[in-house]
Amino acid sequence: MTTDALKQAALQPGPTNPFAVSYLQLCQLSYQPPASIPTLVAQLPNLNAGGSWACGWGPAQTNDQANLAFVATYFYGPGLPVFTAVVIRGTDVNIDNGLGILDQIWEDLDVTNQVPLPWSAPSGVLVAQGTLDGLANIQGLRSGGKSLLEYVAGYVGDPKNNTPVLVVTGHSLGACLSTVVAPWLKGALAQQGLTGPIVPATFAGPTAGNAAFAQYFSDTFPYFLRYFNTLDIAPKAWGDLWGVETVYDAYGLQTPDLVEVALIGFEAAMLYYEVGYAQPPTNNASLTGTFQGGDTWYEEAALQHHTATYMTLLGGQSVIVAPPRPALRPKEGRAKLRAQLGSARRLVEGGRPFARGAA
Repeated sequence: MTTDALKQAALQPGPTNPFAVSYLQLCQLSYQPPASIPTLVAQLPNLNAGGSWACGWGPAQTNDQANLAFVATYFYGPGLPVFTAVVIRGTDVNIDNGLGILDQIWEDLDVTNQVPLPWSAPSGVLVAQGTLDGLANIQGLRSGGKSLLEYVAGYVGDPKNNTPVLVVTGHSLGACLSTVVAPWLKGALAQQGLTGPIVPATFAGPTAGNAAFAQYFSDTFPYFLRYFNTLDIAPKAWGDLWGVETVYDAYGLQTPDLVEVALIGFEAAMLYYEVGYAQPPTNNASLTGTFQGGDTWYEEAALQHHTATYMTLLGGQSVIVAPPRPALRPKEGRAKLRAQLGSARRLVEGGRPFARGAA
């Protein structure tokens, strides 16, 4: 294939996109020690004879290590970039900074406060404040004396690079943040006269905003790629929390009481604050999950969410070693609430005791 043919292939929407495995491999590398990422990027499998990879910016992370991003470029040959990818790491509790872990949890869970985007968007478009906090962190990252925007604008705007496709990708929280980083970059680049194609590619991403945001995102990015495992609970947050309650019932894993309480709490809070969430309505690539045989509900959820599981479902080759299964064991009585109270959804929606104005 020629350089132009590879660029056109990168604009193929849906599950048939030939570069999905490469994007997910980049996401896998984002969880590795930052100092090792440039070397690991250069070792990624090539997509054509004579091709090569290079890390051009970053990795850069916030002072508390909560958010990390880097930019990697695939070259058809020397000086012939096909696409350059902004890669955003997801939630990583293996970082050294405890405050960074809390910051990530805040970005994940701050969903009751919805706010407008900090740029022009259609009326009614709202996203979670925690998501915008993560966006601000990404916008503030610097590497080699340049911000992410400065580097990307300089690279895609350089005539000798012949307008490479810009990809924005991430797994988990990184996927959620990708859905706000991509439109931010699109608008900021357009202000500089740069209107080349942008391909957001997300894996296992929770929702970032309401239904109006989901539609706005779909309308803005016709080449959007959203991959989700049907047995992964993360993509069900925050638009389908009730799906979390029964996701492993067929395999004999009842929802633990702690999860039931969390579901009740979050659904009640979102009902009280009158907020809702939705995934984009188009370009959804569903990956049919396979039960992993976890000993507990938590272990199964962790395995289903892992990048190695997604890679297996995509039919690709992982570039990391999957961690050993966590040593979790079921505790007696852990799933009593649902048996005694019925479904969390019926509890919250039936009597609506949590609605505003309820006595």
